[in-house]
Amino acid sequence: MTKPILPTRKQIQQTFKLQQDQSDCGVACLLSIIQYYEGNNSLEKLRELSGTTKQGTTLLGLYQASNQLGFTSQGNEADIQAIIDHKEPLILHVVIEEHLQHYVICYGYENNKFIIGDPAKGIIELTKEELEKIWKSKTCLTLTPNNNFVKSKTQTNNKKKWFIKLVKEDSKLISFSIILGLGIAILGMAMAIFSQKLIDDILPSKDFTKLITGIILVAFLLLIRVLFTALRDFFLITQSKDFNNRIIDSFYTSLLHLPKPFFDTRKIGELVARLNDTQRVQRVISQIIGNTAINILVTIVSLGFLFFYSWQTGLIASISLPFYFLLIYSFNKKIINAQKEMMQGYAFNESNYITSIQGIATIKNNNRQSIFQKINQFIYGNFQEKVFNLGKINVRLSIFSGIFSVLFLISILIYTSTQVYNEVMQLGELMAILGIAGSLLPSVASLALITIPINEAKVAFNRMYEFTSIEEENKGNISLSKFNSLEIKNLSFRFAGRKELFKNINISVNQNECIAIVGESGSGKSTLGQVLQKFYPFENGTIIVNNQFNLPDINTEDWRNIIGIIPQDITIFSGNVITNILLGKKDTPENIQVFCEEYGFTAFINSLPQGFATILGEEGINLSGGQKQIIALMRVLYKKPQLVLLDEFTSAMDRKTEKFVLNLLKKLKSEITIIFISHRLHSLPQIADTIYVLENGIISNFGNHKKLMETTNFYSDFWKELII
Repeated sequence: MTKPILPTRKQIQQTFKLQQDQSDCGVACLLSIIQYYEGNNSLEKLRELSGTTKQGTTLLGLYQASNQLGFTSQGNEADIQAIIDHKEPLILHVVIEEHLQHYVICYGYENNKFIIGDPAKGIIELTKEELEKIWKSKTCLTLTPNNNFVKSKTQTNNKKKWFIKLVKEDSKLISFSIILGLGIAILGMAMAIFSQKLIDDILPSKDFTKLITGIILVAFLLLIRVLFTALRDFFLITQSKDFNNRIIDSFYTSLLHLPKPFFDTRKIGELVARLNDTQRVQRVISQIIGNTAINILVTIVSLGFLFFYSWQTGLIASISLPFYFLLIYSFNKKIINAQKEMMQGYAFNESNYITSIQGIATIKNNNRQSIFQKINQFIYGNFQEKVFNLGKINVRLSIFSGIFSVLFLISILIYTSTQVYNEVMQLGELMAILGIAGSLLPSVASLALITIPINEAKVAFNRMYEFTSIEEENKGNISLSKFNSLEIKNLSFRFAGRKELFKNINISVNQNECIAIVGESGSGKSTLGQVLQKFYPFENGTIIVNNQFNLPDINTEDWRNIIGIIPQDITIFSGNVITNILLGKKDTPENIQVFCEEYGFTAFINSLPQGFATILGEEGINLSGGQKQIIALMRVLYKKPQLVLLDEFTSAMDRKTEKFVLNLLKKLKSEITIIFISHRLHSLPQIADTIYVLENGIISNFGNHKKLMETTNFYSDFWKELII
């Protein structure tokens, strides 16, 4: 067997970076194998794809994740000899101390020992007997890269192309800024040169005309420098505005088209932080174009002038400045790590703040203000501690760089003073050299620290790219404008790494029919509804529309024009009633009035304080739960859907409102098809033609109210208990 190319123990431990969190061992093994084949990914994404929870992940979760990442994977039951014969890295499901489930990588077999990558230990070697002892499950996951596997080099090139595409339009502005920076750097030497001429030439000559001419010339050059600086700043803010517009538009547009499961695993604070990353990227671009370019030019021009005045001082600077650069550069890693910890602390603090404010009613109702105050004190105190640690590093850097600066300038001063004293150098030249040497140090220090903002921007850019590079949701390619029927056949679904939520589901829905899907909370009813919305891909089975088209193949935009959804959690946007009904669509007040009269919503509108103009508040704070559901119904019916899916729709309504809604839906059955998802069953006999009972992951019974009452099931049990 060819000896595998193994990462070092330190590298593999950095890859795993589990510390005490054994729940990540599975994704850490998967990440290590990805890197083994010269790919790369983030633990965060692997957790998401594999369905990793605090209890860890399953071999099924790793299988699903690896297949999405470009591997041909296979779960197997095997023996020791099969591993030896396999001759490629694979993941073993083992048991370690106290029967804790664990995953390790077997990289290969040589010298009668297995080379094992253990997330908790790094690279170790085990004999057959030692591996047999912990590998009791005899299960493993083989992974072979296929054509869909993306190597790090390809990913890096893709990132570069995306970034270049974003900044390409700014090339002229960037070029002008750099040219102006060169002019600013050269003109910055004007005062030093004038000081030398003033002391050594103009004042000793007592030529008043020459003095005035020199002052006017310097003033003119300094004014030109001010103009150049203003122009450069104008170009930079113009580039900043244009770049930010492009990158935000690109990022936000990408987010809007990502699959629904992406948002299920993200907190609002995390998405906000990613949006703020765009500012970090632009800030570094401006810094490199502006300050860094100028600092490079200032350093080169200043050294040139030092050699011009005195090759000895130029030599002193050329020898000293690299040490100064290395001194400051040595702090980079400490500062970067401290900044990273500070950013993580800030993100955690922001997330805690958002969560607390969103749950303020619960906090108050349970009188837990003092508890949450202490939690905030701890979290914010931890964040401030990290800010303090970064400050301490900066203080130490300031002390060391300050001492070096003093020694450097003193050495220049001693040498030049000696030269003046020996009448080898004039006093003005001394003043010019000191001025130029003083301007060198900040420029070199800034250049030595440039990797810090660059690293910050790199992290921010990678975080952004991670989102924008995610594959968009399936759009489908079959156009559809008319709905006739929906046939669900042997449908199965599971979340990543979990057991099947439901299986072998069979449901038929015909045009102008109302069906109901009922079951206990958590039985999978709402998830089935999300599958029908094309939010979640299903595992097995088919969903046939109009007896001929597979639902995944239908154009998503067409399908969502056909179907209207009222979910359990209704979103109310900031604004008034009209903006929440139209959702950006343009229409006349007369048409909206006609719509309300046609469907009987006029009384509801008139009950609101300002009618259509009533401000609903953030997240509909000024509405009751039932009022939100009426607004959602108006929103759905306004779009004239052919199929309506109602998920726990009447749960927050009073009896009067519920009666109005059910009567409206009965009338609409001649125009639209209705799927009613609910665990509240008292209203279903009035409206449902067929009722499907979802129990234990399967459809246990279906039929009308009368038929279901003839057998024992979730639905009939409800009515029997109600009668008793």
